[in-house]
Amino acid sequence: MTDHPSSSSVPPRPAADHGLLDPALPASAVTAQTSDAAVVAGLLEVEAAWTQTLAEAGVVSADEARAVRAAADRLAGSVDLDELARAATAGGNALIPLLKRLRAELPAGFTAVHVGATSQDIVDTMLMRMAVQAAGTVVADLRAAATALAALAVEHRSTPMVARSLAQHSLPITFGLRAANWLDGLARAADRLAAAAAALPIQWGGAAGTLAALDGALASARADGRLPDDGSGPDAFALTSALASRLGLQDPPGPWDTTRLPVTQVAAALADAVAACGRIANDVLLSSRVEIGELAEPTAPGRGGSSAMPHKQNPVLSVLVHSLALSAPGTLAQVYTAAGAANEDRPDGAWHAEWPALRRLLRDAGAAAALTREVAEGLRVRPERMRANLDRTGPVLVSERLMSALAPRIDEDRGEPGAGRATIQAAVDAHLAGTGDFRAALRQAAPAAVSDAELDRLCDPGGYVGLAEQVVDRILAAHGLDGAAEKTDD
Repeated sequence: MTDHPSSSSVPPRPAADHGLLDPALPASAVTAQTSDAAVVAGLLEVEAAWTQTLAEAGVVSADEARAVRAAADRLAGSVDLDELARAATAGGNALIPLLKRLRAELPAGFTAVHVGATSQDIVDTMLMRMAVQAAGTVVADLRAAATALAALAVEHRSTPMVARSLAQHSLPITFGLRAANWLDGLARAADRLAAAAAALPIQWGGAAGTLAALDGALASARADGRLPDDGSGPDAFALTSALASRLGLQDPPGPWDTTRLPVTQVAAALADAVAACGRIANDVLLSSRVEIGELAEPTAPGRGGSSAMPHKQNPVLSVLVHSLALSAPGTLAQVYTAAGAANEDRPDGAWHAEWPALRRLLRDAGAAAALTREVAEGLRVRPERMRANLDRTGPVLVSERLMSALAPRIDEDRGEPGAGRATIQAAVDAHLAGTGDFRAALRQAAPAAVSDAELDRLCDPGGYVGLAEQVVDRILAAHGLDGAAEKTDD
């Protein structure tokens, strides 16, 4: 008879998530920067940095600070993450069992760790540092992608193609304008994310946001002579400010335990970055269809193959970015839902729901930016296909131009106001119905004074791109990329 474990048995060790169902995530360093191992290292770093800050102020000894730093460094690479994850269930966060292990690493009698702090101080501060680091990676990839797109915008500033609105041909534009619009979105998203990351603060308030324990520790240090008792020594706010500086975070006026705007603001900026990348992916997916064929992703050995159809070359980079753009809004909603559910002076569950959502957004943005950078830096552009697709609709594509340039001359020639618009509209309708030759109808209706050469010029879709080239220049200049032409020649 086989024994079965009872419901009270210790559960099996959770397996690590290597991303087999998230194939986009390994594309970015952000995945490693937000790993469970990175979380542990980040928590220990905050604890060690705090003890060092206290030591420099004279609250604890330099020997204690060195001991905490050494213990944290040893522990960072040796913690059993599965065991720690199971232990975290008992206290609701991983810092509690990790702190127990850190204290066990210290010499007997050393108490200079976690002085005046609570779990939320350490966890929130660690998450903010993690967000700053990951955001830096995302921003770097977004800006590199924007630079690559700027080079494409310069190269194809005058390359005509058809614009599509509501999935139909609308007017001629240039591919340079399309690329410039892509980079505009990426550059704006990068700027917003950089600003949001730069504004991220430490969290430090103690058990209920009053810094009571820290204030008490300072009072004890003054009482036993470790700090001067004349008021010249540091106060709690000076210490938290010093910690913020040490960790590269902002120093807020007070704790923000249940005011989660720092988190929602960086989360929204991350979602913006994913959306900006998603828009590019969508365009590449459409334009790389065989029947359109205007763009193609960069190739690499083994990339884009099909398990069943050897002829396929799938645009997998854009497929993965598209998947991220579909999932990020829901993850952002979770962050906002958690922020809106925070209550009183410590969230009861809302805080916990925020952690995986923020990490997921960091990873989504990291993967989207890295993949988009690869697409932008290796995108294959096919101007001949752009021209062929432009010519598929032909002169009717510039009927807007013909209405303004040719209709008044037809009116004047016939002496009949409105005749020109009616005639051109009839020619358009016949063309769309497949019952008439649009160019021939125009030639018949146009005055003799309009030469064939002039009529051909008016009917050429490639000659009606408006101020597309100037818009390209303005977008490049706005983002400091107007020297892209020179850069691509280096």
